[in-house]
Amino acid sequence: MIIFPVFAELEQKRDEINAHFHKETEPQLIERVQQFGFVPVQPGDLKHMLLKEKSTSNEYLLTFRPYEIRVEFCHIKTQEKILICEISNFNLSAHTIMNILIASIDSWLQYGVIYDYRKAQEFEKREGK
Repeated sequence: MIIFPVFAELEQKRDEINAHFHKETEPQLIERVQQFGFVPVQPGDLKHMLLKEKSTSNEYLLTFRPYEIRVEFCHIKTQEKILICEISNFNLSAHTIMNILIASIDSWLQYGVIYDYRKAQEFEKREGK
């Protein structure tokens, strides 16, 4: 008797969550990140967006990937890139994801500290299921 899910079931669940995210949640997020100040890197490419600091011209690159959303801080003078946020829990609401993105950017902007974006994704709740 099998008392654990088989891999195919895990893949199916992931695919269902991702399909819902890309159909329902991602369009909301794209609209909200643009309201926040992000602009497409290339016209019409809403999967790669950029936010620039006025005083330093340093950049925040937001990338929507099939299984994650990433924000990288790009230091203009040194060309250094630092991953400051990576969201892979696509089961979260657009509101929660937006809060994590904003908190990550604000933490880096204000303090130069990477926000605990992993904890904010509530993986502990998933473990308790």
